[in-house]
Amino acid sequence: MTVNFRSVRAILWRDWDPIGCGVPEDEYDDYVPPVVAMLTQGKTRADVADYLRVTAAETIACPVSEEKLALVVDKLFALKGTNA
Repeated sequence: MTVNFRSVRAILWRDWDPIGCGVPEDEYDDYVPPVVAMLTQGKTRADVADYLRVTAAETIACPVSEEKLALVVDKLFALKGTNA
């Protein structure tokens, strides 16, 4: 199972996007490798959601809704079923 950087980057930029005001596509690149690692290491949905929740709220200071977070985690976990 392979999850690539570009696929995760696209989801974080398009769907997670805590800043939400037309940021550059590379804005969230620092957060992609940890997400890729979590997905490839078999971490749970809750683990990935917690990482993204804390990152948005504490690191970026722009919390995201639980509904948005659930959608993002669903899309990230869907990558595990493909060679994306």
